[in-house]
Amino acid sequence: MDSVQITLNADNKNVIDILKSLLLQMRGVSNVRVSSDEDFDITTTPAYQEAMDDIANGRVYHAANAKEMFAQILG
Repeated sequence: MDSVQITLNADNKNVIDILKSLLLQMRGVSNVRVSSDEDFDITTTPAYQEAMDDIANGRVYHAANAKEMFAQILG
């Protein structure tokens, strides 16, 4: 079964519980997830942790331009 995601932006947080309850009563709706921009913390993502590990272990390189970058890559 294909799933569809709908994004809804609501300025009034008081309507969220009502909307969630109404949506769950609809046939075919199996999950309603509520999140906000305030919930997201990039420092907890695996990609961020990997990037910090790369920096800590010296696996980050810098080049002034493309020519220098290719010289580093190709030797």
